[in-house]
Amino acid sequence: MEVKLLAKGYKTNDTLYQDFLEGKIKEKEEYFSNEKVYIREAPDFPIYMGKGSEEEKKKDFLQAFYVVSQSYLNTERDLLLDETFWHSLLLSHKRNFILEKYPEVENEKSKFYSIVMKKFDWENYIYKTILGAQYINDNIQDEDERKRFYELIIENLDLYNYIIKYEIFRNDKFLVNILSIIDELNLSKVLKAKIKGREDLGDDERVGRRVIFEFNKSYPVVMSPMLDKEELKKMFKEYLSYYYDISQVSSQEGSSIVELEIKNFKEVDTVVQTSSYDYSYQEESYLEPSISSREKMAADTALNEESGYQVPPTSIQVKKTKETNEEMESEVQDELLAYLEKHKLEYVDHRSKGGSIWVMGDNRIEPYLKPLEDEGIRFRFKPVGGKSSKNRPAWFWYDK
Repeated sequence: MEVKLLAKGYKTNDTLYQDFLEGKIKEKEEYFSNEKVYIREAPDFPIYMGKGSEEEKKKDFLQAFYVVSQSYLNTERDLLLDETFWHSLLLSHKRNFILEKYPEVENEKSKFYSIVMKKFDWENYIYKTILGAQYINDNIQDEDERKRFYELIIENLDLYNYIIKYEIFRNDKFLVNILSIIDELNLSKVLKAKIKGREDLGDDERVGRRVIFEFNKSYPVVMSPMLDKEELKKMFKEYLSYYYDISQVSSQEGSSIVELEIKNFKEVDTVVQTSSYDYSYQEESYLEPSISSREKMAADTALNEESGYQVPPTSIQVKKTKETNEEMESEVQDELLAYLEKHKLEYVDHRSKGGSIWVMGDNRIEPYLKPLEDEGIRFRFKPVGGKSSKNRPAWFWYDK
């Protein structure tokens, strides 16, 4: 099949839309260059899945994946990903199909440009289909398995979009591994969920997008496209934990159900602000302690001793035992708060009302809290707190 390629400047031609509606594109030589390409066949397939019910979108996507896999993947890749080729094919050979499948194109010029003349990048549905079909076909041989992976792409379309958006992740192995991890951990619903209470991230931010963003931000320190599946799974869960509580996520392959919950705890009245530093998520930097928390605790103790300030010889030692009396418990609490303040951590203490201590911050403050486990003090991370944290990420003290 011969396809004449459009000449430069075709997009800005004032009569392009009307000529398309009237079927005059092919007969006007001024639209075309002298270049021609030949492809074996070019059957129709859905080119736009931005309308209709979820079931209709899924049906169209699966049909597109199937047709592209069967009839287009044998075409040279450079041509298959060329915008001019696809616009040439659509304008000169697919008019009848387009007007029948997408009648809104005939009624609205804007629909013509958003469906037919869409820029050929990660937001274009033909582009999405080609990359997905190519990556899955190159790595999966069984037809049923291919269908399953196509369905995973459809179920996780928002995350898939952000994978193919970044050039470094346009990698077949990376995509297949990520989809496999999502399937094993049953995370599709979680990843497409909106992130609530994080106004700093925007109005419509999704969990999956942020996970991919973290992968992108860590590159090239972490060469995630090169990691094997198990290493990639560890990184995936770590980045997911920045935005969701993963304590209930089973990492075992084949687990039947994985449910992530955000539990709402009692709202508290007062936030103790001990530092002006905002531990909410920042895109440009991470909190990286220059020395370990235990080393800093030891250094603080030495400085206090030198200045005459009396501290217990074991620094912070908090263990609830049957022998603990009220005086010792009060002393332990004071030492814990002193430790948080020394490390300039913002916290809220609601124990007097039957609550807990909440320390404001995301996973980046964990290095300060982790050493306390050796002393019997344990904190659990909650991506969304209550009123006291203004719904920011926070850690709360709990008894194991």
